[in-house]
Amino acid sequence: MTSSQREAAATALFRTSALLDPIRLHIWDREGLTVTQLRLLGFLYEQEGRSNAELAELLYVTRPSVSALLERLERGGYIRREVSPEDRRGIRIWLEERGRQTFTSLRGELREYAIGLLDHLDDKEVEEVTAALNKLIASGRAKRHEALKQAEAENATADR
Repeated sequence: MTSSQREAAATALFRTSALLDPIRLHIWDREGLTVTQLRLLGFLYEQEGRSNAELAELLYVTRPSVSALLERLERGGYIRREVSPEDRRGIRIWLEERGRQTFTSLRGELREYAIGLLDHLDDKEVEEVTAALNKLIASGRAKRHEALKQAEAENATADR
C-alpha cells in the first residue's frame, strides 16, 4: 500500500468516526457521559465483576485513567466497587441499577443510529465494511496492546 493510499484511508476513517459525533454529543448533553464512560459501562454490561486492569486493557487506556473514570461513574451512581473475595487486594467493578438501565437505553439508541448509517449500502457492501472494520479493530488492538506493554516496561524501569 502506498503512502497516499494510507493517507486516503486515514482520512476516510476520520470522516467515518465523525459520523457518530451527533449521537455521541446528544448522549453527552442528555446524560453527561463521555464515549469512554459509555464503553466502560458496556464492558461491565457484558461481564460484571471486571478488574481495573481488565477494563484498562479493553478501553486501551492506563490503569490510572480507568480509576478516574470509575470514580466519576461511582459518584454518579452508575457503578460500585467491591473488594474481590478471591484476592483481598483486588477490586471488582459492578453495575448499579442506574448504570444498567442507562446503558440498556443508550445501547438501543446507538445501534439504531449506527444501523441507519448503513441504509444506503447493499448486503455485499455491508459485509465488506464489516470485514474491513473487524480487521482494523484486530490490528488496532494488537498495536495498542504492544504500546501498553512498552509503557508498563518503561514505567517499571523508571520506578527502579
